[in-house]
Amino acid sequence: MLGAPTEVCVIMETRRLRTVQHPARVGDLLDSLLGTQQMIPPGLIRVVSASLLPAPLRLLSRCIERRDGVWRAWTDGARVWFFEALFSLALSRERGKPVIQLKEYDEVGDLERVMTFVSTAAHGWQRCA
Repeated sequence: MLGAPTEVCVIMETRRLRTVQHPARVGDLLDSLLGTQQMIPPGLIRVVSASLLPAPLRLLSRCIERRDGVWRAWTDGARVWFFEALFSLALSRERGKPVIQLKEYDEVGDLERVMTFVSTAAHGWQRCA
């Protein structure tokens, strides 16, 4: 039998956040985040198959998928914008809202920057300090 009501709330919140953690749902969150934060220029073509990526990003995409992350990429024919999203259950539980760690890579697979965002009902995606 479960203990105090706060324990029940924590367990229920964790279950709710774990459903958001599913890779398909993280992909939806990533699309929403990238769309609202204007991290890619308009008019790019989305790369939907890893086979169309440069070799270093193809390898990186496989690594991301193995650790239940999600990647998205766009191209203008000359350059590739490549992002990885990982759902942070610990930070999401702490804030009570979905938190995503976003990584941006260059064309050779080098990490350019890491950002953390929280999804809020009132203000949409907000960058965490």
